[in-house]
Amino acid sequence: MSTPAGWYDDGSGRQRWWDGSQWTDQYAPGADAGTGGASPMATPSTPYVAAQYAAPGYAPALTPVAPRQPPTLGFVGLGLAVLGTALACTPLLITFVLGALVLIAAFIISLIAVFRKNTAKWPSIVGICLSIIGGIVGAIVFTAVVIFTLTTAIIDAASSPFPTSTFSEQPSDPPATGDSAGRPSPEAIGKGYKVMLNEGGYHQFDDDPEFFTCVGGYFYDSDLPDEVLQDLTQGVDNTTGTVREHAIQIGMDATSACDPRG
Repeated sequence: MSTPAGWYDDGSGRQRWWDGSQWTDQYAPGADAGTGGASPMATPSTPYVAAQYAAPGYAPALTPVAPRQPPTLGFVGLGLAVLGTALACTPLLITFVLGALVLIAAFIISLIAVFRKNTAKWPSIVGICLSIIGGIVGAIVFTAVVIFTLTTAIIDAASSPFPTSTFSEQPSDPPATGDSAGRPSPEAIGKGYKVMLNEGGYHQFDDDPEFFTCVGGYFYDSDLPDEVLQDLTQGVDNTTGTVREHAIQIGMDATSACDPRG
């Protein structure tokens, strides 16, 4: 750095004007001109400056300070965090998924904004916190809605009425005259019923064929399926559960109604 212009000792004890690049012939007033020449200790190209003197008006340069920038990116992240939280807390699958994606974007943008220089940090910090909290709250709300929906569906399914009978109330086929396929005739049913009673040790109605025909008519008019009545004509009982209980009740009612002894 060149020495600024000013009065300096030229090495001879006199104050001489330095124009910034070389010595001039001007000396300070009152200074002894002496020989009037330049000091042999200094030349205009290499001026001698005493250590105790400093260039007048010289000041060190200052580093300029950059102005603060508005936290635009931080506000973008904060706005996305608010939007994502609202979507994630809506109890729908599509809105929850969209809200989760928006919250992820808000977290990333807010995190980038934190490291930007010369900007306010609070919008980005709030955006980071809100994106995390919004994701947690949205997940809790969505899980609660799913559990409630499944529980309600299970309760509704468990409380729905079941059919009490799978059989039709009317015979599916017209009366048959024998033991052929379809709904057997009352006579054929009565004969099979007689076989079942005899196997159980009951013979008090063996001499009354009309009794068994009457009982067969009760079975024929019932809502028992044709397959059950076909087995009954053979003296076979393959019924189980509620069908068996229903068949027994029909037999008891028929016996009581058809008993000639009243």
